[in-house]
Amino acid sequence: MKFSILVPVYNVEKYLEQCVDSLLSQDYDGEYEIILVDDGSTDSSGKICDKYAEENPEIVKVYHKKNEGLVSAREAGIKNAAGDVCLFVDSDDFADNCLLAKISNVYTQNPDADIVIYSFSYFTDGTVIPRKRIISEALGTYEGERKKELYSSLLFSTSTIPIWTKAVKTELLKKDATDYSLYYEKNMAEDWFRSINLITLAKKVVNTNISLYNYRTNNQSISRSFSAENIDKKNILYVYERLTELLPKWGMDNGENRQKLKARWLNETMYTFSKYMENAKCLKDIKLILNYNWSSMLPEGVENNPNEYENKTYRKLFEKLKSKEYFSILLFFIKKKTVRKIRDLKSKVLGK
Repeated sequence: MKFSILVPVYNVEKYLEQCVDSLLSQDYDGEYEIILVDDGSTDSSGKICDKYAEENPEIVKVYHKKNEGLVSAREAGIKNAAGDVCLFVDSDDFADNCLLAKISNVYTQNPDADIVIYSFSYFTDGTVIPRKRIISEALGTYEGERKKELYSSLLFSTSTIPIWTKAVKTELLKKDATDYSLYYEKNMAEDWFRSINLITLAKKVVNTNISLYNYRTNNQSISRSFSAENIDKKNILYVYERLTELLPKWGMDNGENRQKLKARWLNETMYTFSKYMENAKCLKDIKLILNYNWSSMLPEGVENNPNEYENKTYRKLFEKLKSKEYFSILLFFIKKKTVRKIRDLKSKVLGK
């Protein structure tokens, strides 16, 4: 079995070598390729990609393109993939050296599987921290009626969302007829959207709870992502619309699921609002954030119709936004930041 490892690259010169080195050091005896897609980097990332291709011409392939975002870079990788199975690795993360060997073993035992899902660990301040949330306690096979468990997970949790925890048959990826170019400008929920489509298309999905991937948490990256001028890119109504289209096909179209989904969108929207407020750098940014039309991110009927599945704090915050109680909102976030600083200080003093 030949694997294609697809790596979108954009301005990650600080982390790129650790990422690619982890892929070149795989303890897999079979054939694999690493496809680096340089999405118009303005730092030295493109040159680093070229260096790896020159040193490892049999394994590493590089494609340079204009900057169009993560979705576009992944599309370029899929288009050029020659392997039987594709894996996705973000260029500021890195893989365990047994990634391909372990996934190969699962496919050997389940040759008809379209997707293999694995777990990951967090990489924070040089320390690997295992992820606690898993899909199920044991290795599971999802096909037929049991796929509803995966659909439910996609609807109401985050455990099956990351695309970089999925090994996907290349044939399935190329069978996906979704026009992803419509979403090149988005920079939120890209993984969710693609996972929805792939799991729907798959006849058989195998879940392992083996951690094979290391996801880097980066506060600077989060701060840049939630800069006030890019709020429009966080509108993920396109994901909601796709989910509601699929509910009947999944056999899950009922009043409760629709209410839960609407509640999730209120929660997701206010989570996004909170991230912007927490990362605001000046009064100008705060004004932009407070005056943004956050209702535009909500499905029809959510703004004025609270339901029992919503996070109550987020609903209260949204009502304050609607009524322009900005001073009260500022106090809320000042208190939140103060509590966090006290907690961090306490941890440092106690050495925890």
